[in-house]
Amino acid sequence: MSEMLSLEYLASPEWNGKIAQLIALEGKARAEALFDMFSAALRSDEMMLFHFRENVGPEVVEHRTPKSVRQQQINDYKNGFYLTDPFYLAIERSIENQAISLKDVVDQDDFQTSDFFVRHYVDTDLVDEMCYCMSDGQGGHILLSFARSRDAGRYSDKELELAKAIAPIVFGTLSSSWRHFADPKLFAPPSPEEVKLHDDLKRARDNFGRSLLTDREFEVVQMMLRGYPIDVIAKRLKMAEGTAKVHRRNIYAKLDISSMAELFSLFIDVVGEVNVGLDADPLLQYGQVPRSN
Repeated sequence: MSEMLSLEYLASPEWNGKIAQLIALEGKARAEALFDMFSAALRSDEMMLFHFRENVGPEVVEHRTPKSVRQQQINDYKNGFYLTDPFYLAIERSIENQAISLKDVVDQDDFQTSDFFVRHYVDTDLVDEMCYCMSDGQGGHILLSFARSRDAGRYSDKELELAKAIAPIVFGTLSSSWRHFADPKLFAPPSPEEVKLHDDLKRARDNFGRSLLTDREFEVVQMMLRGYPIDVIAKRLKMAEGTAKVHRRNIYAKLDISSMAELFSLFIDVVGEVNVGLDADPLLQYGQVPRSN
């Protein structure tokens, strides 16, 4: 039987035989078998396993990707780009184990104009992603990603529904096996430098726009930077959705942008050029940085 995610396949002796093999294995071999069976069932072209330790940025624990293509993206991601990753923003908002599709966490039209989409998807010929997110048991998170190339196409709604239904297999396997891939240093306390970089980046986000926006606009932009849609922002801030949209429009005008994607792009540009170690709105420094024409 062809390996693809369907009710027929999940009821087949082939799939259930793979589960039996998974149960029989231990350690690293067990996790590798999980990667193999899910990559095949999801028709995934790339697989990446990230560890987000508490209070520090991400580490790439394992990846099955074309290294020559991905290395720069991995470096950019670790150096701050993760703060605009919709999947990271989702796990930052919840400590629960989650199976999340790209469709769950972005507005497709807006997202496709973002720097993150261009660098993470377009530049590497990817079009869709399914992620399994879980606690590492130490205050941090594990994120297992299965991405599809343009040739494979996007996940269908039915595939996403089934991918979420089999999520307990991922959570149960990784909870006992992911550590066999990780560098032992990941289980030691993070270095002061690692903590400082993560804290500085988050402080830059926490102060972003403070010098230019009203107090209410600043509250709205802070929630936008954490990936919340405008209807949720309105509810959280106890305002009418129309009022929240007016604040968003004013924010865009003051920052000379026109979309959520441009907001994230501006944030990444800013933290890449200024001293993020200062406890102040990074836009104050950004205006002083010489620009190339």
